[in-house]
Amino acid sequence: MEKTHEGAVSKGHAIPPGLGSAHEELLGRIVIEMLRAGLPVSRKTLFLKIAFLMNETVVPSETLLYEGIFRLLLNVDHAR
Repeated sequence: MEKTHEGAVSKGHAIPPGLGSAHEELLGRIVIEMLRAGLPVSRKTLFLKIAFLMNETVVPSETLLYEGIFRLLLNVDHAR
């Protein structure tokens, strides 16, 4: 199997300091779930999946985690 992730993230696009391990863990679980289901994983499909999950949750802390992942995917500066 060919490694396609190497070099996928260019320099300067690391995870923003405001996003912690909880965000990374949740994003990892979402990606693994999508891969196991045979779904393509792209920025667009991640947005759709996270939007669906945000709509389904009633737990405020989960909503904050999903919002943090949106910021990561959008590469939005937290200071704004």
